[in-house]
Amino acid sequence: MSFEPTYGILPCMTHQAQPRERKPPTFADYGDNYFVTLYGEAPQQTLIDRGRDWLIRRLVAKYASGGRLLEIGCGFGYLLSSFSRAVPAQWQLHGTDISAHAAAVAQRRLPHAAIVAADIQQGIPFSGQFDALIAVNVLEHLPAPATAADAIAAAIRPGGIVVAHLPTISSQLSGWIYARTYESDPTHVYRPSGEAFNQLFAQAGFRMLEARYCPFWPAALWNWLKPHPAYLAVFERL
Repeated sequence: MSFEPTYGILPCMTHQAQPRERKPPTFADYGDNYFVTLYGEAPQQTLIDRGRDWLIRRLVAKYASGGRLLEIGCGFGYLLSSFSRAVPAQWQLHGTDISAHAAAVAQRRLPHAAIVAADIQQGIPFSGQFDALIAVNVLEHLPAPATAADAIAAAIRPGGIVVAHLPTISSQLSGWIYARTYESDPTHVYRPSGEAFNQLFAQAGFRMLEARYCPFWPAALWNWLKPHPAYLAVFERL
């Protein structure tokens, strides 16, 4: 793969990049203390989280009809649980998380799902291919996102979809917001623009079906302004 992503780059208000070195995160960084430090307790679903998850379920339903679904970085299993409640017979649910603690909590929440602790940069820990894959706020944590994109491509059947969400830096305003919000997490090591993120998946063998920046509606306006780091894209495996 020829694509080389940019790591640790946070543009200042003049759009000049300033490098920031960070140690690549490991399994040890995602123990119980990770959630306590960032959230003060176990992560809870906010109204914004629930709205985003509703949109993700809507996009999955738009482009896929059912089968095997994998969420990488499933955390405590909230999004997978919403699929289980909304369309219990439509999907065979699978999940991974680099945090063994989070994966164990998710497995208890979803005893009928297959959930394991894994670093997807080392490959997807399930055999067979998936019809849909979800990655919400995952790839920004990875020092080797191109390796992860290749692993995702290998796990998705041709015609299958990926719905991905992550913080990006695509404008002066989104860079300013990023510095005051997402920058507080020391495991955020991959800071692409939305365009660079699309290129990452194109190089891995996907085509983009649609993409939008938060607040998501109306999509055309926010795709022009790029006001907020939050970016959501749907890709199809070629």
